[in-house]
Amino acid sequence: MSFKKNVELNDFRCDASVPLTDSLHKDSRDKFGPWAPCQGSKMLTSGRGPLTQAEAIVQMNKFFDNYYADLELCNPILTKKVRVTQALSTMEATGDYEHTAEELSWAAKTAWRNAPRCVGRHLWKTLTVVDARKASSCRDVFDAICRNLRVSYNGGQVNPSAIVFRQRYMEAKDTPGIRVWNGVLLAFAGFEKENGDVIGDPKNVYLANLAKSLGWKPIKEGNFELLPIIITDANQNTEVFEIPNDIKGYVVDITHPTEPEITKLGLQWYAIPSVSSMMLEAGGIQYTCNQVAGFFQDTEISIMNLLAESRYNLMEPIGRALKLDVSKNSTYWKCTVATELTRAVYHSFKLARVSMTDHFTLSDSFHLFMKEEMRTRGGCPTDWLWVVPPMSGGLVPTFHQEMLRYTLSPSYEYQPGPEMFFRKRRNKVSFRALATTVMKCLEMMRERFKERKRATIVYATEGGTALSYARTAESLFVKAFSASILPITSITNKDGLQKCIDCSDIVIAIASTFGEGGPPSMAEEFHRNLLNKSYRFDGMQFAVFGLGSSQYIETFANFGKTLDREMEIGGGTRITEVGFGDDQGNQKLEFDNWIKALYEKCCKDYLPLSGRPQDTAIEGATLDKVYRWRYSDKRSLSECFQEEIGPSEKMFEFTVKAKKSLSPDGASEKYYLLTLSYNADPKRDMLLFLPGQHIGIFPKNLSSVKEKIVRRLSDVPFSSIPLIIEEKIAIHEPWRQWNPNYSGLTIDEFFGNVADLKQIPANLHETLEKDDKNGENGHKTSREDQLEELDSAKFIGQIPTIKRRLFSIASCQNDSHTLNILIALHEFMSDGKMVRGLTSDFVRQAPLGEKIQGYLSKGDEQMRLPQDSRLPLLLVSVGSGFAPFMSFIDARERAARTGIKTGPIFIFHGCRYKEHDFLNSLLESAATVLNIKTFRAYSRSEPDCKKPGQNGRVEIKIEAKKMFKKSRVQDLVAAYSRTEPNFKMPGQNWKAVRKTGLTTVLAKKGYVQDLIAEQGEVVARVSRDGGYMYSCGGSEAVGGVRGQLEKTLLEQGCVSLQEMMCRKRYQEEKFG
Repeated sequence: MSFKKNVELNDFRCDASVPLTDSLHKDSRDKFGPWAPCQGSKMLTSGRGPLTQAEAIVQMNKFFDNYYADLELCNPILTKKVRVTQALSTMEATGDYEHTAEELSWAAKTAWRNAPRCVGRHLWKTLTVVDARKASSCRDVFDAICRNLRVSYNGGQVNPSAIVFRQRYMEAKDTPGIRVWNGVLLAFAGFEKENGDVIGDPKNVYLANLAKSLGWKPIKEGNFELLPIIITDANQNTEVFEIPNDIKGYVVDITHPTEPEITKLGLQWYAIPSVSSMMLEAGGIQYTCNQVAGFFQDTEISIMNLLAESRYNLMEPIGRALKLDVSKNSTYWKCTVATELTRAVYHSFKLARVSMTDHFTLSDSFHLFMKEEMRTRGGCPTDWLWVVPPMSGGLVPTFHQEMLRYTLSPSYEYQPGPEMFFRKRRNKVSFRALATTVMKCLEMMRERFKERKRATIVYATEGGTALSYARTAESLFVKAFSASILPITSITNKDGLQKCIDCSDIVIAIASTFGEGGPPSMAEEFHRNLLNKSYRFDGMQFAVFGLGSSQYIETFANFGKTLDREMEIGGGTRITEVGFGDDQGNQKLEFDNWIKALYEKCCKDYLPLSGRPQDTAIEGATLDKVYRWRYSDKRSLSECFQEEIGPSEKMFEFTVKAKKSLSPDGASEKYYLLTLSYNADPKRDMLLFLPGQHIGIFPKNLSSVKEKIVRRLSDVPFSSIPLIIEEKIAIHEPWRQWNPNYSGLTIDEFFGNVADLKQIPANLHETLEKDDKNGENGHKTSREDQLEELDSAKFIGQIPTIKRRLFSIASCQNDSHTLNILIALHEFMSDGKMVRGLTSDFVRQAPLGEKIQGYLSKGDEQMRLPQDSRLPLLLVSVGSGFAPFMSFIDARERAARTGIKTGPIFIFHGCRYKEHDFLNSLLESAATVLNIKTFRAYSRSEPDCKKPGQNGRVEIKIEAKKMFKKSRVQDLVAAYSRTEPNFKMPGQNWKAVRKTGLTTVLAKKGYVQDLIAEQGEVVARVSRDGGYMYSCGGSEAVGGVRGQLEKTLLEQGCVSLQEMMCRKRYQEEKFG
């Protein structure tokens, strides 16, 4: 065979692949004969158009010759000569003729027999043919299709059948005729997302969009949503029909007999293949609408549909789910995936009692059929490319059998899609003209880009948040400016800074604050030079956004404030006021609003007025990101968290060993003492933590909350597949990983351990609440609206990640590898609902044995005990601020029990209510060997604590006595800030009772700092004896304590608090 034109060779693995073009075949030595260029492996899927009348007459004569020659299946009423004469006269009069029912049945069966690409046609004689040529309207065609599908399915025992509708007449040869738009009647829809990804079958995206344009509303845009049937009748009316519920049940769930990971993927496939897009040509008549239904070969589903790159493309996801090494082909992981999925498909169909044949058996059957055809009629048209199974090819007989592909009539043929008849012809443009236009456009773009103002975004980050915001700023500014990103290390030296100033019209600094108001580690050198006035910022137009946490009010966004101030002092010009983002609030929204306002201001100030470029740039500005899921190598949560905390810390998996409530039932503020166990290497981990150090904990979302939200999201990926999230704003941008720390996690891990479901943005939260209410009322939300806002990747990308929580360790390192932490659980009402923090909920419901990801922090700012255990300690705490002091007391207790002398410990502790006072239960053991004196302040009264017949004063006294009897703590001084108790129990000063164990109660209205003012002698004694003072609690409380200690030391004539701080004799820790 000789070709005059170039031949395109397509790669059908992916629809987007570029065809290869073969032009070398023109130089072939042999133009004809066996060595001529061959199209044997070409798919040849182009359709045949309408026949001319002359062509139809030739085909008609051949048809009747073959029909009357088939003595086995032919049962004519008229003789051949009479029938041919009758048909010819009809054609001359009208241009067409019609088949009898018997002729139509024979044509459909013979067409299947002649189908070169069907490997199951050995059953052609058993084909049930339904004559539906009387159906004219779309509804008639649909009803006939449904009846035939039920007959074909036959309760799972598939009965091969064909249904044939009205032919296309010559007078309507320029129309598609009656057509079903679906390639197969039962098929899964494909839904294209905003980011270009496809949910479901990519092959059917066009049909799904067409169906929706015709009014179809899918119940759920999922991976296995059956398409409706789209029908065009002979009058060119097009309608869409939802598949009846009973036929929707013709779907098989894919399970695996031994690999549960494949079962967990939740795969499905329809039970019968019913081809509906091909044309039946018989005797010059073209039946444009007909369906042939049979049964599946196993590899059709597994290899050609589920694993094919152009279809569901599940090769890699299943490989990862099976924990195979997918890094290289030489591990043969693809073979394992193909085999196991094919095994699962066959197992599932047999389990569902639906007919299916394995590819080995079917190949054997076809090989026998081919031999029989050769014997009985001298040939068997066969396309080797199709009848050899897509796996195990060399193991079946058809692989080794030579074959010839040719077309016989009657035949099932490809035909142009119905949409082709509705498309207008487009004017062709030459390649030279197109190339010239493209080159001119590129040149114009280059000139325009040279004229753009330059914007440089500088970031200083510790955990990656500032970098993420810098990328967002770049994506926005690149629409109208020449934007670039620089780390702050690039401008640390003066040359780098000057280059940045010279090459930038606008400098945007995004800086986080770390530690006690300092810069992140990457900006420490820059910060030192900044404070030393080593930099000049003359000529710089700048704007600063500072990141921080309102938990630390005194140092909130301190580095950002410093940067903004020093840049102005150094000669820079501020474009807009410094912006702030609080990680305890909606930091992302704060940044988005600030950067949008800055962008609009820069557009107005820096862009030219001519041609309205300002308005165009501002109108096109958006920060709406597009997100998508991508498969990744599996990583553990521990590995991801390790990247977030950095290499200096070590991740551990802690186990909840014990949980003790320290508060009575009904208390508004509850305290829990958790005992956590961990595994440690006795040789490497001899000293993991010291008294005063912290443990970092990554809390989890509650399963009930996670499941509730996941149910309302679309396109949730398979649960066992490791994933990453990618994001971008502008179309031309490359995809970036959403958060580099989190990759290779499953969807359950993203929703359970990464996304903070307690901080869902308002727009998403309103959608969820609306969905909840509609669900309660029996209504469903609009699926289109829900998909727009509740795409699963976009959902996670828009909410904050779970922040690690630092807790002071409330014990010393011990041989049992356990530690204690003290946690306060706060509950409050909001909009009529009880609200708890993420950690509060997690701790409250954590059962014994629960695994917790965490690490032991080695930060320098943590409090430390003096090496000399004989020195006195003064500990001031509020609420759970007592936690680090528990480790101090534990260390002193251990020393005392080994015979080491220890100094006295004075504890000033404050809490809201007397019922919240947990000191006695925690100090009972230590008080047997240590000299501990406590002074306690209760800032609020408990009006409902009285018993019937008792007044508040008597009640307090009774409870105090009970408490003193149970406790071995020697001294107690209590202050009540909201009550005026009018009693005073007799007592002695602390010197007199040092070793007697007697208790003294002093009732006083005030806070813990009021007790310090009252007990100035105790403070002075600790100071003069070389003791150490510590304060721990909320920022406001610690600030008040510091001020009172400074005042008391001054009044007592002791060294100043500032001097004690310099010598590390006064240390504090604050939170909240």
